[in-house]
Amino acid sequence: MKKSPYIIIALLFLISCSDVVELDLNNSDPRLVIDARLELQEDGTTSSIVELTRTAGFYIEENPSVTDATVFITEDNGTVHNFTTTGNQGIYTNNTINLQDSNIYTLTIVDQGDTYTSSEQLERTSTFTGVEQESFDGFDDEFLQITASFDDPAGLGDFYLFKYDDIDNDQVDIGDDEFIDGNNADTIFFVEDAVPGTVATIKIMGIDQRCFNFYEVLLQQAGDSGSPFATQPAVVRGNIINSTDSDRYPFGYFRISEVFEVEYTIQ
Repeated sequence: MKKSPYIIIALLFLISCSDVVELDLNNSDPRLVIDARLELQEDGTTSSIVELTRTAGFYIEENPSVTDATVFITEDNGTVHNFTTTGNQGIYTNNTINLQDSNIYTLTIVDQGDTYTSSEQLERTSTFTGVEQESFDGFDDEFLQITASFDDPAGLGDFYLFKYDDIDNDQVDIGDDEFIDGNNADTIFFVEDAVPGTVATIKIMGIDQRCFNFYEVLLQQAGDSGSPFATQPAVVRGNIINSTDSDRYPFGYFRISEVFEVEYTIQ
């Protein structure tokens, strides 16, 4: 079939006149993003990590790391624990903190002339009592339901943060004891395309109600993505303030948790 020369000329004209238009999305001023956590491990050691990034424009896929901040923790008795960072990932660590019940730990971050602070205490938690898996057929593939059980202590007021990790999956869940007080309870994760023999790590962490509310909003915003950090952190404010300029509050959270974990091999 022959094409009309007029059609060809028209197509060439349309192609030659096309331009790439980049929308002006009115990006806001960059804000500091803080993921700070002190975790009391089962062996009694403390993992102390502060991850710092900065919000960026819409067309930038990842927030740039912050590597030149000053980070330290102060105990209520005045003891100061300085954090250090290496490389360009914006990860600050410390190995001198020995978490104790009822002690108050104050995080301080100094970045670009602003001082950010937050004070928290250790939140205890429970250990896992068992892990089970069950297979289901989905629309396209088979998926696994991984169920981890734990005993909630008697008395209302317990809040939990759960984390599931394997080579291809990173999921977060939360729970409270409003309807499970003093009973055995579960947290459930769904894994698609699971490979038998894959070793998964499942964690249970103690948090307070404010932290529970923070993650609840993040998980609602994340929808079906499975990760609370899949959306921009501007959707919810955490527990860290900018004491230099309160209007330029940071995004993120500082928590102190007792942590128990179990390794589970997918069958």
